[in-house]
Amino acid sequence: MSLSELMRVGIGQSPEVAVAQSRLDQAEADIDEARSLRRPQVTSFGRTGVGDTGLTSSQIENQVGVRVSQRVYDFGDARLAINAAEFNSESLAYSLASQEAQTAFTIAFAYLAGLEAEEMIGVISQRRDYFARQEAAVTELLARGGATRAERAQVSAQRAEAEADVLELQSQQQQAESRLRAYTGLLVNTCAVGPVTGELEGGLAGLSSVDLLWDAVFSRNPEIAAAQRAVRSLDAQRERERRERLPVIDVVGISSYTYDDQREDWEARDRVGIDVSVPLYTGNAIGARRDRAQARLQQSENELRQLQRDLGERAEVSYRRVLALEAQLSRRQDVAQNQREYFEAIEGEFEFGLGTLPDLVEARLAYESAALDVVRLQFELARERLELLLLADRLPL
Repeated sequence: MSLSELMRVGIGQSPEVAVAQSRLDQAEADIDEARSLRRPQVTSFGRTGVGDTGLTSSQIENQVGVRVSQRVYDFGDARLAINAAEFNSESLAYSLASQEAQTAFTIAFAYLAGLEAEEMIGVISQRRDYFARQEAAVTELLARGGATRAERAQVSAQRAEAEADVLELQSQQQQAESRLRAYTGLLVNTCAVGPVTGELEGGLAGLSSVDLLWDAVFSRNPEIAAAQRAVRSLDAQRERERRERLPVIDVVGISSYTYDDQREDWEARDRVGIDVSVPLYTGNAIGARRDRAQARLQQSENELRQLQRDLGERAEVSYRRVLALEAQLSRRQDVAQNQREYFEAIEGEFEFGLGTLPDLVEARLAYESAALDVVRLQFELARERLELLLLADRLPL
């Protein structure tokens, strides 16, 4: 299974993504609730009471009916409520996209860890097999008096050390497989290195400078977009709180039936009018809500600036790290090639009796060390590219 397919499977099964989707669904419901401020409100009612209807009589009056009201003017209160809800919904939609990207990043990181362990096992297995053959040959020579016990012990130690290294790497590979199985529910078999690294490298096409990368991060990163919409939502809420002392005007119609005990009959009564509500005194509750909204807005704005700074720094550091790793990788590949040629030369001399076993062991270990350095750099470069794809919202989902 390819890396992009695996990420999509993990996103579909992620509980974190499901939680983010639930938050978005709640925000969509908040939009419907805010829009209801512009729609007619219909309520039924029933009343009964005891009291004076005049100066000389006391009677029980029962009433049932329907009340219909329609807000006609509120100095922008409904509009601001809708704007706040819509911006909050957009913020949570971007938060959902961010959570999907984070889940994909975690899966890809574990995938690369398993693939790196597999590649390193392949390199070290060659050392293990090589020294196993040398151990058999030296044991045979020892039986004929052509080798020493020290030489056999040296070769055996290298073979055992290689086996131990393979076991450690297999443990790391199993840890990566466990994480992938936990996130995807699948027993994952990694694919070849080439397609994975090529997929990651291709995703960075067009990001040829730090400035272009910053533009991509600030314009595409879902975390930043979510924070920006959150600021707009809080700004609308702040403005709504500032207007809370302004009147709200409703057209109200009431249709009811009233039962009069004196008449012992039901009587239809209808009323149409205008209600104007203006808060006069609330014990400073309005001022407190306004101050709270202002403080929340300032907090959100500062969090946005902090997020932009941190993500911009991460992007620039990763970008420069990618450039450095690309240069190092080219040189490490040259070193590995030269070490291979050196080892082959020493091996040839040893076969003709011109070299010593310690020289052969040293050359073999130096060649393997150079090959492992190449593998480490390849995957470190892949991880940095993965980081850039996350920050620039270019993961291959």
